[in-house]
Amino acid sequence: MELAVNGSPAYAYTGGKAFDPTRPAVVFIHGAQQDHSCWHLQARTLAHHGRAVLAPDLPGHGRSAGPPLASVEAISAWILALMDAAGVAKAVLVGHSMGSLVALETAG
Repeated sequence: MELAVNGSPAYAYTGGKAFDPTRPAVVFIHGAQQDHSCWHLQARTLAHHGRAVLAPDLPGHGRSAGPPLASVEAISAWILALMDAAGVAKAVLVGHSMGSLVALETAG
């Protein structure tokens, strides 16, 4: 799924299902030097069991444009902008490595 986040193209894997923001949402946040592909199995499983899944490539990673963001706080703000662009008001946040710090910051 392609979205415009802060004026730049961003890619988010949706688990092989059309994204529906009215369903309970889960946002998967990868770690440094990774991309959405580290979440394929988890994202696909949840998408095929009734969840709206977003597993984005953070800026400067994978298929999302822009330079890598410089701080956990900046990535957190980007995740919130991604959720807004997708029409998601609230979501379960799941992070790996640096992504777990982003999930905590975003939840706060």
